[in-house]
Amino acid sequence: MKHWTEKDFTEWMYGLKEEDPHVAGCAECRGELERLKLERGRTIALPEVSHDFLASQRRSIYQRLGKPISNWHPMRWGISVAALVVVILSVTLNTWKSTPAISDEQLFSDLATMEQSNEPKAIAPIHKFFEE
Repeated sequence: MKHWTEKDFTEWMYGLKEEDPHVAGCAECRGELERLKLERGRTIALPEVSHDFLASQRRSIYQRLGKPISNWHPMRWGISVAALVVVILSVTLNTWKSTPAISDEQLFSDLATMEQSNEPKAIAPIHKFFEE
């Protein structure tokens, strides 16, 4: 029998594969399996939390429940106002930009030139690489 692969160990960890006779006879595979068992045991072990810690945490929660919640925070409003100003400025500045108007004659001339050319417009920049 061949050694277990990482896939075999993973399937065993998820309960999709049973231990076979090879693991019982092979020290290397058995050692890896024992290491994985210890690691899984450490991973799923519950942490030790003292009763005093839990009681102090509970008292702290009860104290905070009795206090009123303060929603006003100056920084929260400052960030909101700053974001609003940025949005208003970007919209306002974009509408003030004037695009150059071209005449109908220029438009039709450009369209006719593009229609008569056999070469796609996207190829024009590539020609600059081959010019001497």
